[in-house]
Amino acid sequence: MTNYEESIQPTSESFWEVGKYQRSVKRVDNGYKLCDSLRSLIESRSEIEKNYAKQLTQWSKRWNEYLDKGPEYATTQGAWRGLLQEADSVANLHTLVGENLMSKAYTDIKQWQKDNYHKSMMHFKETKEMEDGFKKAQKPWEKKYTKLQAAKKEYHTACRNEKSTANQENNARGDSAVSQDQKPVDHHTLKKIQDKLRKYQADVEQSKDKYEACLNDLNSYNAKYIEDMTEVFEKCQHFERERMEFFKKTMFVLHECLDLSSETRFSRLYSDLHDTISKADSDSDLAWWSQKSGADMPMNWPTFEEYSPDLANISKKEKKSQLGGDGITITSIRHKGDAYTPSTTDSNTYNNTPSPRASRISNTSTTNSDSHQRDSVPSQPEPSYNSNVVETQVDVSRVPEPVRSEPAEPANPFGEDEEEGVDCNILMEVLYDYIPKTEDDDELTLAVGERFYKIKMEDELGWCKGRKADGSEGLFPAQYAKEVS
Repeated sequence: MTNYEESIQPTSESFWEVGKYQRSVKRVDNGYKLCDSLRSLIESRSEIEKNYAKQLTQWSKRWNEYLDKGPEYATTQGAWRGLLQEADSVANLHTLVGENLMSKAYTDIKQWQKDNYHKSMMHFKETKEMEDGFKKAQKPWEKKYTKLQAAKKEYHTACRNEKSTANQENNARGDSAVSQDQKPVDHHTLKKIQDKLRKYQADVEQSKDKYEACLNDLNSYNAKYIEDMTEVFEKCQHFERERMEFFKKTMFVLHECLDLSSETRFSRLYSDLHDTISKADSDSDLAWWSQKSGADMPMNWPTFEEYSPDLANISKKEKKSQLGGDGITITSIRHKGDAYTPSTTDSNTYNNTPSPRASRISNTSTTNSDSHQRDSVPSQPEPSYNSNVVETQVDVSRVPEPVRSEPAEPANPFGEDEEEGVDCNILMEVLYDYIPKTEDDDELTLAVGERFYKIKMEDELGWCKGRKADGSEGLFPAQYAKEVS
């Protein structure tokens, strides 16, 4: 580093020092980086909002599935679902928040950044303009300041030389001050020292005048220097003010996007939730349970039944169906003649599409009736059955047309139960919903998509036996489930 470079080094951190305007120039570049940082902040917050909405939706779905199969019921279950509905609504609102952050705030910042910062090969155009302005304003003052530093150095050097030479003269004049090892200074040498001293004294006066002149020149230019530098600085301030005002405006946009309290749907959401929870009525729920599964349920109390040989071949499953109140009910037995004449009810039942339960019972009855005819003595009169089939209410839009089974082999003459099928262990998946008419039936309740195991193969009536995950076993129509491959 040269002496000249040393002389122009700033002695403080003032803006007015040479080169200290660079901090204001760098602020332009920092503004561009702050735009990038604010965009990153908004993008990350948007992701947080969307992830939160996704988690709420998954949480709601999981607990809705629990309520679909769980033990909660009636209006109390409605309160549970009210909480889940709140979660779905809040998820929708937070999804909207995330989308608004990106569509309103994020895109606005990106566009403003593009309009106000024009990048060239090495730097931004705005940065270059500010830096050139400061250089132009400071250059004349910098020259005068450099000249002043040189004059100052020259004056201080002359003063140092003058003082050193004066000391040499004083030492030469003092005879008593000379040590024994030194020889006294002769008159010629003393004269040379004195001439040198006078020269340095003249240099001091000359350099001092020059130093003072440079200082006065610099001070007289300070006003112009301050004016020019302030003009460029105000441009920097104006550019930075625009950035700050835009950021403030953007912050208000973010506030608008994030403030759910101003959203009417949000305030109404929790008033609706409060109303839903308020509708939970323990007395109503307990009464409902009593009617469906408690003391208020109807009951077919046992009554005295007269023995009839025509009931001997009814299987166990058919008896349970009669107790359940559906299927075939024998209302009377009439002795007519040699032939069996089917009633109009039997004919209509065959022509109509029966439910799986009715089909199962009707086929069983047909088998038993045929067996009775073959086993009867020709001389005895044949009984005629007036069978009334009560059809199960089935949603025919979801349930396939049941296949009518062919008449089975003659019933066991000893009155024992028929074999229910070959043992197996096959994973099945439910195709259609199936709900038995009574809860004490030996049939399984099926829900679409549910999986369970078939433990006995299909019998001649189209029924299988299955076991569900909770260990319950029962019969189910074969057409209502498929094997899982």
